[in-house]
Amino acid sequence: MSQDDAILKLREAIEAFSAQRAPELVAEAQAEAVAKARTMLAEAMAQSLLDHAGANLAPTGRTSGPWPSSERSRGRKRQRPAKAASTAPSPAKEAGEEQGYYVYGVMPADEARVPDELAGVDPTHPAMLIEHGGLAAIASRVSLSEFGEEQLHENLNDVRWLEDKARAHEDVLDAALQLATVVPMRLCTIYSSEEQVREMLGQERGLLLDALQRLAGKAEWGVKLIAEPHALERAAAQRAGSGAEDETATRGTAYMNRKRREASARDEEDQVAEEWAHAVHERLAQAASEALLNPLQRPEVGGYEGDMLLNGVYLVDDDAVEELRALVDRLAEEHHGLGVTVELTGPWPPYNFVKSSIEAAR
Repeated sequence: MSQDDAILKLREAIEAFSAQRAPELVAEAQAEAVAKARTMLAEAMAQSLLDHAGANLAPTGRTSGPWPSSERSRGRKRQRPAKAASTAPSPAKEAGEEQGYYVYGVMPADEARVPDELAGVDPTHPAMLIEHGGLAAIASRVSLSEFGEEQLHENLNDVRWLEDKARAHEDVLDAALQLATVVPMRLCTIYSSEEQVREMLGQERGLLLDALQRLAGKAEWGVKLIAEPHALERAAAQRAGSGAEDETATRGTAYMNRKRREASARDEEDQVAEEWAHAVHERLAQAASEALLNPLQRPEVGGYEGDMLLNGVYLVDDDAVEELRALVDRLAEEHHGLGVTVELTGPWPPYNFVKSSIEAAR
């Protein structure tokens, strides 16, 4: 038997095996699709709430572009309201309803202010301050019938509820960050009483003070590098050359050659993507105090078409923001001809740069 005949027989055997297993694979794929959908939903929520990738949750004006006159200017023109929000102890019950304390973040007590009547995640209860040991927690009362352990677990599976609370959580942090440095807490960080909040501030005082010092005068910015459909394929093909088929090759040899070329093209596309992302990230990192890489989002999660090459976050001094924006503009211009966009978002609460689990209240 010739080599070509052997290759053809092998191919026929593979196809027969595939046909035999197809029904089983379809059933498995259906089960996996359900699991994948569940995972994708969880990923979308996590990105929206923690990594800020969900643009649909962001207030208008968060994306790159000219800022309005009310631009958030942390560390430059912080304005204080006429008076601080009340820090008086609050009852654990209201009209017979058990309540807890939802904590948004922690700021230095000597800078601690929140605007009067700033609505919390429960709009009937405004944000307040709970102080202890030179620190102030930004908090608001919430009903445990909505935020208690069992009900909260159920509510976290309600996308609309989650979006509403994430937006309110972000609004409180935005207001606080215009006035002072804040160590942000994760969504739905809840304590049973003011005293428990003060105990947390006392126990974690050293870590929180260190975090406040490190984050002072800085904000988190995100940059995504997205290649339009076929951009990587075009770049890889240009590197590889024509790759014309050998017309004299037999069917078996031509089949194997085609498979090798396809595998090589995929490897080349991966190499191109890695090189582009690395080069952009390195340049952005030079303009930042700290830089991190977040996991790449799927198109269906991130709401884009094509391939995400970079999902970077950068802790940037307030005084260096214009330099960052100018750099992003240059990078966007350099990559436009390649079919690649560079997207800047922010400023954000510095979730990704809260280093310890205690700082983030996980």
